[in-house]
Amino acid sequence: MSIDIDYIRSIAANNEGVDVEFKETTGQLNRGMETLCGMINGRGGIVVFGVNNKGKIIGQEISDKTTREIGDALGRFDPAIDIQPQYIQLEDSNKYLIAFCSNGMDSDKPYMWDGKPYQRHDSVTTVMPRERFLRLHEEHTGLTYKWERKVNPNLTIDSLDDGLIHRVVEGGIRRGRLSDEAKNDNTPTILNRLKLMQNGAVRNSAAILFGKDLTDYPQMLLRLARFRGIDKSEFIDNRQIYGNIFELTSGAMDFFFKHLSLSGTTHNRIEREDELEIPYDALREAVVNALCHRAWQQEASSIGIAIYDDRVEIENAGRFPATLSPQRLTAEEASANDSTSLPPNPDIANVMFIGGLIEHWGRGLSMINNKCKNAGLPKPKINDNGYMVKVIFARPLAKDKRTVGEQLENSKRTAEEQLDSISSSLRKLILAIGENWLTAQELRDKMGYKSKGSFWTNYLSPAIEKGLVALENKESSKSPTQRYGLTDFGRSIFIAIQ
Repeated sequence: MSIDIDYIRSIAANNEGVDVEFKETTGQLNRGMETLCGMINGRGGIVVFGVNNKGKIIGQEISDKTTREIGDALGRFDPAIDIQPQYIQLEDSNKYLIAFCSNGMDSDKPYMWDGKPYQRHDSVTTVMPRERFLRLHEEHTGLTYKWERKVNPNLTIDSLDDGLIHRVVEGGIRRGRLSDEAKNDNTPTILNRLKLMQNGAVRNSAAILFGKDLTDYPQMLLRLARFRGIDKSEFIDNRQIYGNIFELTSGAMDFFFKHLSLSGTTHNRIEREDELEIPYDALREAVVNALCHRAWQQEASSIGIAIYDDRVEIENAGRFPATLSPQRLTAEEASANDSTSLPPNPDIANVMFIGGLIEHWGRGLSMINNKCKNAGLPKPKINDNGYMVKVIFARPLAKDKRTVGEQLENSKRTAEEQLDSISSSLRKLILAIGENWLTAQELRDKMGYKSKGSFWTNYLSPAIEKGLVALENKESSKSPTQRYGLTDFGRSIFIAIQ
């Protein structure tokens, strides 16, 4: 933008504001550069030297020293800026106005001047708070913690669970998320394929996902608590679990099955529904999100799950991306892509997707909301204070006038109580399905069973009647593409026997 004296006169006739600042001389050069930095980080603006704060044009003389000082001041921006001073000579005078302009479209926000970021509010320039600086940085570079890609010299392949690594690969191939050739890879090749190694060294991400020796990772901790009442005054159950992401997910769901009620209703001969009071899929997605998006570099923090009489809280160290907010993601119009492709730990998230912990990119919170709505529950509340994200589910038991203990006593069907009634053949089927949805053909192949008729008679039909297995598409029960998955009751058995 080219500046002339008429433009300066027009803005000098008005007061200073968020996009206009006047300085009498370059004796105030430092303050002027701080203001320019704030404007660059905002919507842009103009800083003019040679005009007093009342809008009177006075100008100043320019010497070699002046231009050197200006050049030095411009060199103290980080990242470097491409803004040059414009010199406007006053009529019939050897004095000049010096103007610096920014359109606010600079691509490398946030900028710092002399080691500090600045912001502009009305006509005031202040140092930008750390949290706003981080969020502005995220808007332009994305939220990535980077810690996952650092190598740990104390970590070796022997520190990892080799069996788990290959089970995840097998599951990824079965889901079509890895090519068939991956089944022939050895462990180092797999880790390189998944970006979990660098030049033969094992990265932190590998320990988070597959670690069995977690001495160097105190943050691999899950805190679990069941409180009596609606505050933390009295424990019913209190425990801690150390483990990798897959172990922590399993431990969290096991805790839910222990302390949340499970009820069953039968609509017809082949359709029995056993569900947790808060939908299993919603709880699991919230746990997986906490693990996927956690700020793993924070060793002093951990993931916490607290169950009260009226609610369930899941919290983790981290924050939402700057371009998203809890309010937007819990709004009715939240789209399926709202929470997509912004994982702060992209390599960890990718393996969780391959391993089946994440089923669909970007649909987590929308799915949680829909599951709760279908169960007659309000959408969970999500709190983000910049350092910790907390998801709060309301428990339906709080709506009933009977005590929680009475309801639990009347409605509870725990895995322990039902385990004796599950035959060895049904246990085999449950283990084959696991967390997946599979066709009958896929199940027969996995279990080495050839006969369609006897497989239905001996496995699928009894499992469905007992409420262990559900049909994905209930309208087409005999379709060859029909897929079968575990009910919440089936999942509780799966957790108990795996």
